[in-house]
Amino acid sequence: MTDLGVDYDYLYTIKKDLKTVRNEFTTCSAHQESMKDEYGSDLVSGAMEKFTDNWDDHRKELLENIEKVGSLTEQAIQNFEKLDKELAEVNKKKKK
Repeated sequence: MTDLGVDYDYLYTIKKDLKTVRNEFTTCSAHQESMKDEYGSDLVSGAMEKFTDNWDDHRKELLENIEKVGSLTEQAIQNFEKLDKELAEVNKKKKK
């Protein structure tokens, strides 16, 4: 029989990192808007606006996927912690 090992520190790091990425994706449109005056030319500004509009559409999809992975990670943590607790209880009862 093989033992199942769960690296909780790693799972919590993933959860934290996904929140960081989600926050960056959520706030990056403000950075794009603040750069508008820095482009110098209407042609460059227009091209960048097209790019950022396209990026906004794709960012929404990426955000949805990041949130799904975050939810799955949270669910995995909860399920493993619950299983650990249940197995510890069963082991306690066996020792009595």
